Amino acid sequence: MVQSKRRRRCSSRTFGGLLFLIAVLLVLPWGAPARADSEPVPLQLDVKVNGYPLNLIAAFAQLPDGKIASLRSELAELGIAAPGDGPPDQLVSLDEIPGASYVYDETAQSIELEIPNGARIARELGASASGDTIELASGTGLVLNYAAFAAANYNIDDALAGVSGGSLSLDARAYSNLGTIQQTAILGTTTFADMTALRLDTVWQYSDPRRLLTYRLGDIVSGGLNWTRPIRVGGGQLRRNFSLRPDLITRPLPLIQGTAAVPSTLDVYINGVKTYSSQVQEGPFNVDNLPVYTNSGTARVVLTDSTGRESESEGEFFTSPELLKHDLFDFSAEAGVVRRDYGSESFGYDDEPVFLGSARYGISDILNGEGHVEASTRLVAAGGGLVFNAGRFGILGGAVAGSLYDGEMGMLAYGSWSAQLGDFGISASAAHTFGDYRDLAAVTATSAGISTQVGVPRALDQISLTYNIEEFKAGVGLSFIHQLTADGRRSLIAGAGYSQSLPYDISMSANAYADLGDTPDYGVTLNFSMPLGDTMNSAVTATASRSEFTVTAEASKPFADVADPAAWRVAHSEGTRRVTSANGLYRTSKAQVTGNLIQEGNMARGNVAVDGAVVVAGGGLMLGPTIYDSFAVVDAGAPGVTVEHENQAVGKTGGNGKLLLPNLHAFQRNKIGIDVDDLPLNASVEESEVLITPREMTGVVVNFGVKADEKAALVILTDAEGKVIPESSEVMLDGNPEPFLVGYDGQVYLTGIAAMNSITVKHGGNQCAVSFAFDGGPEGQTTIGPLKCT
Repeated sequence: MVQSKRRRRCSSRTFGGLLFLIAVLLVLPWGAPARADSEPVPLQLDVKVNGYPLNLIAAFAQLPDGKIASLRSELAELGIAAPGDGPPDQLVSLDEIPGASYVYDETAQSIELEIPNGARIARELGASASGDTIELASGTGLVLNYAAFAAANYNIDDALAGVSGGSLSLDARAYSNLGTIQQTAILGTTTFADMTALRLDTVWQYSDPRRLLTYRLGDIVSGGLNWTRPIRVGGGQLRRNFSLRPDLITRPLPLIQGTAAVPSTLDVYINGVKTYSSQVQEGPFNVDNLPVYTNSGTARVVLTDSTGRESESEGEFFTSPELLKHDLFDFSAEAGVVRRDYGSESFGYDDEPVFLGSARYGISDILNGEGHVEASTRLVAAGGGLVFNAGRFGILGGAVAGSLYDGEMGMLAYGSWSAQLGDFGISASAAHTFGDYRDLAAVTATSAGISTQVGVPRALDQISLTYNIEEFKAGVGLSFIHQLTADGRRSLIAGAGYSQSLPYDISMSANAYADLGDTPDYGVTLNFSMPLGDTMNSAVTATASRSEFTVTAEASKPFADVADPAAWRVAHSEGTRRVTSANGLYRTSKAQVTGNLIQEGNMARGNVAVDGAVVVAGGGLMLGPTIYDSFAVVDAGAPGVTVEHENQAVGKTGGNGKLLLPNLHAFQRNKIGIDVDDLPLNASVEESEVLITPREMTGVVVNFGVKADEKAALVILTDAEGKVIPESSEVMLDGNPEPFLVGYDGQVYLTGIAAMNSITVKHGGNQCAVSFAFDGGPEGQTTIGPLKCT
């Protein structure tokens, strides 16, 4: 790997060597008949290191005392660490390198170096993606997601029916290269006489993948840290958004280090699964950014030389998404006014401006710093903390914050610990306040007349323990939560759980909790589930609490795949309450319909919901399922053509030759294709697959350029003696610069033909010509010939 890199740099190295030679010659006296004895002699030498050729020519110099030297930068290129510090153009004698020796062959103009591993620079074998910025695709259009809901009830004893109400939830957005404007709202009624309209959010958003920044104006939710609380704000937000670059690895990953005695194949196994493989030269190496999808485990490194001999090393690692890599900076900043009564008022805003800011910084790969600040005209709160990777002992975190509100001071202390010790996992945190600690969530809620339950809790302690019993395919979990609210109410909640997987996809679980605080309560849930054939499931669930006991049996059929249109569930409960229910879902390419029926005692209730999307894009209006993020309008040029997303069939084009493809992966490459076998015989297409990388919350139009009325024909050609033209013979059609090739039995498929056509055929060193007429013929493929080419 290093050798190939060096070969690519060979031309630049030759240029560098010439500069080195010129630099040495320039110091010679002008017009001097011979070199002064005190000047170094420039050399261009073939290099071997520890017996292995590097297949390159490097620049050296022979000093007046006969010793060999090279520039500090040149030694670094050879993977040799020059001692001490100095500028890149400093000449360093090889004798100054600790433990190094060399043999200079003047006749062969080569040098053999013996360098100890301690004086060599480890080769960096990065396993991460290239990190190149992807060009984004975005169009201009409109999207309206809708969810219509209606409910009714029926009294069985009195035979009375009534309408409970209805609602229409709307999510509209307009998008372009300048960003996306989104508006959400709910229209509702209980009598169909009095209508209510509730505005939810209005926001403009734009993301810049090059700077990894997202800008938002309007109704936003503030960012924060583990020990802060977000609030709703009407204003602006600027935040770092690492999700804009899915290829970017933000958390520190295991660093694999080692030394290869000879050129070898390097394989890295994470928890027994091969995750990386590469060729390495002899000497030290580093592999960073391994694709690791677990927080802890064992990394095993296997080196295999050319004779098949293996050497192994193994070590444990622990990482966490809570940590940032060295020098990465994550932040969020918001300014505006507090949004109140969200979900009940359309325009509940404060007059008092507020500011919030949160930041995280990778001080090193094992230590992160973080800070948070909140401010209004009456409140200032700020704090900072550290997150430390203690290796196999897990992640430790701590923070301290203080507040000043109307002259009253308070403090918050926070600590956390998470670790995975073999099959045992632990997660614990504690947050306590002292004095009159406030934050914006508490201050704005209190001033709005809301209960002090939203105040900062005086104490919040949480711990969860898990143990994975791999040999029995079982897991055990314990949890404990202690909370003392701002108004002095205490909760002590203990929980326990057990899950067990059995053969034939059968599973069972048991969960229990008990609140030992000021409002005592308890609950137990037992569940047993098993499949019914290949497409259905069944389950029995028993629940008991302080106030009721219920046993529920159910059968269900989930969606089998993306093409499955129907799913349903039926259930019956006995115990404190007797309830029978049934619900079903039916989805099409245009929308999804959901229906529910519930009977309890003498009352029956039912509701129905329809949700989908209306899209204006690509010069037309289309209906489709709900669009949550990015989407594409695929134009295949013909109806009934199968469209694929990531090699999975997702639907067929409609009568207009188009299909609405929802749920693309924003800021990631999406492979979209069509099945050319579904195209008409007289259709032609330039390409059947494209890669599209859309922005978030936008749509793109994918036009495959299908020409459904392409004039084409299958022409059979023979030579002057009536023998079919040989395979691979080249056919040129007048007016078409691209050649066609003859296939089996003298057949050639010609496209772009006219009413009268002339072709020239080259075969076996000979050339012939023939003309033919074409009238279009019936729909489908037209066959012409045999034609005698003379």
